Amino acid sequence: MNFKKTIFILCILLNITLAQPSYADSETYRVAGDENFPPYEYVDLDESYKGFNVDVIKAISLVTGMKFEFYPMKWEDAYNSISNGQADIIQGMKESEERKGSFLFSESLLVSSQSIFVLNSNTKINNERDLAGKIIALQKEDIIYEEINKIDNVTIIQHDSLHDALKALLYGEVDALIGNTLTVNYLCKERNSIELVKIVGESLNEQKYSIAVDKDNVLLLQKLNIGISEIQKSGMYDSLYRKWFGSPIKNTKTQYEILWKITIGICLGLIALIYVIKEFNNKLKIIIEEKTEEQRLLINELRHYDKLQFMDRIISSLAHEIRNPLTSIKIYTSQMKNKSDDKEFMLAATEDIPEEIDRVDSLIKEFMEYSSPKKPVIEELNLYKELIKTINLVKLQIRDIHLNIDIDKRYYIEFDRSQFKQVVLNILLNSLDAVKEVDYPIIIISAIKTEEDIVLTFKDNGYGMNKDDIQYIFEPFYTTKEYGNGVGMFVVKQIVEENKVTISAKSDGKQKGMSIILKIKKGELNEE
Repeated sequence: MNFKKTIFILCILLNITLAQPSYADSETYRVAGDENFPPYEYVDLDESYKGFNVDVIKAISLVTGMKFEFYPMKWEDAYNSISNGQADIIQGMKESEERKGSFLFSESLLVSSQSIFVLNSNTKINNERDLAGKIIALQKEDIIYEEINKIDNVTIIQHDSLHDALKALLYGEVDALIGNTLTVNYLCKERNSIELVKIVGESLNEQKYSIAVDKDNVLLLQKLNIGISEIQKSGMYDSLYRKWFGSPIKNTKTQYEILWKITIGICLGLIALIYVIKEFNNKLKIIIEEKTEEQRLLINELRHYDKLQFMDRIISSLAHEIRNPLTSIKIYTSQMKNKSDDKEFMLAATEDIPEEIDRVDSLIKEFMEYSSPKKPVIEELNLYKELIKTINLVKLQIRDIHLNIDIDKRYYIEFDRSQFKQVVLNILLNSLDAVKEVDYPIIIISAIKTEEDIVLTFKDNGYGMNKDDIQYIFEPFYTTKEYGNGVGMFVVKQIVEENKVTISAKSDGKQKGMSIILKIKKGELNEE
């Protein structure tokens, strides 16, 4: 690359820093929700607003570009928030004919129902009819109270919360619990009691559960429905559902009902199998190909988004690094007119100017390689050299960090070059955020060789994560940062798996540091 071409690319970089376009929806929508309805939506002990509904809204934001602000409050306040002008959206509500007079409802997120829960050892209660003469736990003001109270000789004990009602069931104080199916399932998972409880009989009081907007706001509803459709097609919805609701409590029916349904199901299945197996296989192949392509496109969009969120840091650091060689070149060129006869000066200029141009050229090449999209190619890379090149892209950002690199310069790894940069930048800048409040910030990058792999470790002394949080570090939209979006480490996991690499995280607890460990297939050891 000649000098004129280098200066031209520098001008382009400076233009990028001065004006970066925004493709997001300019309007921010206010989202109201219940502050105490786990796992749908709740404020945890750290004052963070979490839950299935919250993650669904965040996912819609990612695929549509819509912006949202969350307002957790008591349910009765959330219910009236749109009519009071406090919110534009209620992120979760059961549908009913009465409510359809005040709200428009999105495509259904799930079906909300209630179930009868008993201990796994209970063989006397198999359906609603068997509740006669039994002691039943309900949450106060439960809509099903009147129906259950009509059962002969039933005793109802009302509790302040489903959590207290579940405790009564587990401690043997009641014969059965009736409550929201998914909420009780979540509470059992939190108490490690999934195997102690079972569901009997049919579901009760089934209703669609959706996002609600004002009855006249048709345009907003259309945008939300587009987002719901996208996250369902991409598989993000299924991931979020598993994250918050986990494996369901087993639903036990009477032996007669089970045997009858299994028999009918097997007969129908065999008849259908004879006639449609060939057509089914063809359709299944098409569906799998479509879903695979949709997921691939979504992952690529997430990677591009992940690169863009760090681009301002990289460009500012790059501009800082380029300024020094340009200053040196400027000094030489400004004096050439008066020192053209000074052989010693001209000799120094002919040696130093090309060297400084090569330095600028190298930085620009590294930036272009990182930012330009291309098809991934796994190749042998010198681990130390690739790390240094990547670190140089954010040298300005880490100038106040004590960076310790303990890596044998002969180590080679197998990885796509551009994707390796994205992984390292993501981990490095996440570590940088973690140590920004530490008095003596340290980031250590080390590597050891095993029989098959190179184990690369990034360790910092910043704010760590507790054992309950760290299990979700690679989940989409999970973050402990005030302004985080939970995309970065999810993208890192997708990239490393494509490169046949394993990744794990380890923390000693809050304010005790964090480690990210990569096991990368090693290349040939080279003597240099």
